[in-house]
Amino acid sequence: MTVLNFEDLSPVQKTVEVEIPAAVLSREADRVTNEFGRQAQVPGFRPGKIPASVIRTRFAKEIQEEVVTRVLSSSFREAIQGKGLEPVGEPQLEHIDPFIEGAPMKYKARFEVKPQIELGEYRGLEIEEPKIEVSETDVDAMIERLRDQASHYRIESERGLEDGDFAVIEIVSSAEDIETKTDSGHFKLGEETPLPELHDALRGKRAGDTASFDKTYGEDANQEAWRGKTIHHDVTLKEIRVQEKPEVNDEFAQSVGGWETVAEMREAIEADIRKHRATEALRFKRSQIGEKLLAAHTFDVPESLVEDELGKSLNNYARYLASQGVNLETAEMDWRRIGEEFRPEAVKRVKRSLILEAIAKKEAIQVSDVEVDAEIRQAAREQDRDFADVKHHLKHEGGYEALRSSLAQDRALELVLREAKARG
Repeated sequence: MTVLNFEDLSPVQKTVEVEIPAAVLSREADRVTNEFGRQAQVPGFRPGKIPASVIRTRFAKEIQEEVVTRVLSSSFREAIQGKGLEPVGEPQLEHIDPFIEGAPMKYKARFEVKPQIELGEYRGLEIEEPKIEVSETDVDAMIERLRDQASHYRIESERGLEDGDFAVIEIVSSAEDIETKTDSGHFKLGEETPLPELHDALRGKRAGDTASFDKTYGEDANQEAWRGKTIHHDVTLKEIRVQEKPEVNDEFAQSVGGWETVAEMREAIEADIRKHRATEALRFKRSQIGEKLLAAHTFDVPESLVEDELGKSLNNYARYLASQGVNLETAEMDWRRIGEEFRPEAVKRVKRSLILEAIAKKEAIQVSDVEVDAEIRQAAREQDRDFADVKHHLKHEGGYEALRSSLAQDRALELVLREAKARG
């Protein structure tokens, strides 16, 4: 194998031109022919006893394709060996000679590499330290939510609708040139809603009463047909429901959380809020570290890494939409536009990952097989899958080393976070 030319197109894009000698191609062709011969089935010949000439003739195209695939892969690795480069993605062939038996073969490939990052200062970064405080008001608010969840609702028929009551309604919406629309639902009188006119129309009304009002909608209306139009609404108050919250006592504490007393409930709620806010504070500090590292390092990123990250983001978004009941097969989704909206964050994630990877290397952060396996075992347990199957899949798909790298990056981030100077 001879490297005819090597060119730096950019810090992350290169081209290489290689010539593979005829002898190398011939040896590989013999090897592939023998492998085909051991597995092939040809009428009139016993398996494993088929002459090489028959194999070459019968499977000429398949043999050539396999030979080219193998020599391209091995010669490419050999051509860039020792240059201190770490290729990413698949090399793209810009030219390749036809396979001719007894002749050398030249090809030219364009490929991307991880950038050589000149690390700036990453110790002693100044970040804001969020204060973690939990007040009595915070605990009271959580208890109110628990009371709401444990509430009972009484049907009210002796008086009109008052603030705080729940109104069960049917509403008919109509206008010229639009289809009449009938909806039903409920709302809490006095709470902020997109249709405040509804509250004014029904306040004081009794179950069974009706009301009407008109509303002119702007161009931001949820119903596209209503934008810029005045819509007439006829409302029927079907039912009034009054929320009855339980008293806050030891019995309530036992029923909603298994706590023995109100004091124990308040203590547990405070601890839970504090834990949640500590998690949020850590996430905020990690985010600050990421932004500081990005601001301190400027470099090109390989497009293939950005595309991989973008693909993950879009897949996650698609799964989220599906979990919300969106039918992705029928929904009109402009994935190209969504991809462009997601791209800037994908670029930032790739850059952060590369910086942390460089820090991990500089700090000689190592992650052992035992630690990688422990992470896989935990994930397998959470997904109720077999550990050996998950590990085998990751090894086969290249995910095992990617997980090792991810864990090393996490440790690098923790190192930078420990060394950061807090203000706040």
